[in-house]
Amino acid sequence: MVTIMLFRSFAVKIACAALFVGSCLLPAVVHAQAGAITSAPTPTVQPASTLPAVAPWALNRDGAAPAATHEGNATPATPPPAGLYVAMGDSITEGVGITKNCRAFPTHPVDIAAFCPEGQSYAILTALALRKAGMAGHFMNLGIGGAHVERVIADELPYLPAETTLVTLYIGTNDSRTVKSPQHTIAEVTAQYEQHYDQLLAMIHERAPKARIALINFPNEKYLASTYNFPADVLPRFDATSQLLAKFIDAHYPKYPVVDTICNPSSYDVALLYKGGVHPNEAGAAILADAVVKVLLAKTPPAPPAKCQWYDAATAGELISWP
Repeated sequence: MVTIMLFRSFAVKIACAALFVGSCLLPAVVHAQAGAITSAPTPTVQPASTLPAVAPWALNRDGAAPAATHEGNATPATPPPAGLYVAMGDSITEGVGITKNCRAFPTHPVDIAAFCPEGQSYAILTALALRKAGMAGHFMNLGIGGAHVERVIADELPYLPAETTLVTLYIGTNDSRTVKSPQHTIAEVTAQYEQHYDQLLAMIHERAPKARIALINFPNEKYLASTYNFPADVLPRFDATSQLLAKFIDAHYPKYPVVDTICNPSSYDVALLYKGGVHPNEAGAAILADAVVKVLLAKTPPAPPAKCQWYDAATAGELISWP
């Protein structure tokens, strides 16, 4: 008991002493802080140990480090040729439904032969073919599922490198589907799409001035398996909007090469579509990639068809007058 009492007494004395010292030092600390506030701050160099491990340009859209490279990585047999191909668009470009897609793309260029040599999305197959042809050795896939043209501007364009030499733009499916709501008229949807689409093209040129841009039109929504169960009154609206937007994209030829999908029978073959009825499966992606590559490698890219069985209405005027 005596020992405990002595220990407690000793502890109290130490605590009091510490309190006394602290109270003596407190004015000095406050004075030092006050001096720091009133004087100009001194620039400091961040210690190397606290710098981010990944360069800012290599961070993903959430500001985090990219995921580890795909397990199928291999050392390419040949060094990549010059050129950077960037695919922009929605979920079809992203590769939704494709098994071998290497989804964890970093937001910086990769040698596709090393990063995803067995990829099967149309964008990856296109990149592999362009590399083999010596047209572009590096690749980026900026496609985002569910994207409208406005989101391509907001969330994809900022990642487009200035050194890009080739861009494919495949966007419009989600924009076209906006007319399934009676709140959006065909005229409003088409006018907004056309305005933003041309704005996007101008911004791509500004951000990557050396890039060649190839456009991909999109299938007629009315005939896709994904719309089979839509109300009958919606299908004519899909038909009208799809045709108008596809014709708008086609009108950019010959300034821009145009890859046709609206008049391509494979676009509507259920056997070539993923179970959702809109995204190409592996076989469909291979056909789409083949069409894209043929246009990109052609000395004189062919004009898109002006008429086919998936163009129903006689004139755009009749289409746009629909509710």
